[in-house]
Amino acid sequence: MAVDLHLHTTHSDGSLTPSQLVQLLKKLGVKTFAITDHDTISAIKQADRAAHKNGMRLITGVELSIEYPLPGSAHLHLLGLFIDVQNEELNFALKKLREERKNRAHLIIRKLEQMGIELPSSQKEKLVLNNSVARPHIAQILLQEGLVKSMEEAFQKYIGRNAPAYVPKKKFQLKEAIDLVHRAGGLAIVAHPVSLGAKTDAELRDHLDALVSCGIDGLEAYYPLHDPPLTRYLLNYAEEKRLAVSGGSDFHGEAKKEIQPVIGDGRLNVPDEIVTQLDAFYREKYG
Repeated sequence: MAVDLHLHTTHSDGSLTPSQLVQLLKKLGVKTFAITDHDTISAIKQADRAAHKNGMRLITGVELSIEYPLPGSAHLHLLGLFIDVQNEELNFALKKLREERKNRAHLIIRKLEQMGIELPSSQKEKLVLNNSVARPHIAQILLQEGLVKSMEEAFQKYIGRNAPAYVPKKKFQLKEAIDLVHRAGGLAIVAHPVSLGAKTDAELRDHLDALVSCGIDGLEAYYPLHDPPLTRYLLNYAEEKRLAVSGGSDFHGEAKKEIQPVIGDGRLNVPDEIVTQLDAFYREKYG
């Protein structure tokens, strides 16, 4: 039974619709999966219908960006798994964040125009209508218009961090995000801990200890960019601190062509039993 608990759709910065993603997962033999779009849960309803038709289980999810002091390109993301997608507080918070995303897109477009790069009006309208517009959407337009030769070039030359049209995005505070996930009945999981940028085990432990003190429930130990030593370290830490363990590919599609569902870059292997363990952790927490 294949498992993948970190997947993105067109409702954020993925390239497959929820239904297309479910069909792909079915072909890959996936029985349990989680859609964790950035700052939105709008794909869940469509994905759940498709999963039900195909005898698959969808675990509800979302991925939140966290304001957290880390050096350079290091960053902290939080996965909310098993969330109640009808929770009013969660939906209100995500709606505000989506509005911030649209404002950010306007600012990026304005900066591009100041550089002499004019996007077609039809493309700008699509961005405005996109409830979860992100930089990859703008990079895709730059690519389609022949202004760059690759998505990577779009980020490096124009919209990546430290590039001339870069605009930082609004993020949740850590405790705010954890509390929001908990009030929505979910588990707060640290996504891809490798992104914390720790250079040593001691530095990583310091980061994780701080996150545990804020109330996280678990770690995404299984991830394409985690080498075996890091995965083992995270599993041992989770056992020591009685944390939940999750894992997934972080599949996006065209934006990250080298990453495929279930297998990531070919080295990912998420054990089936983590679903049973997550279910048990959830029951113990919420009854």
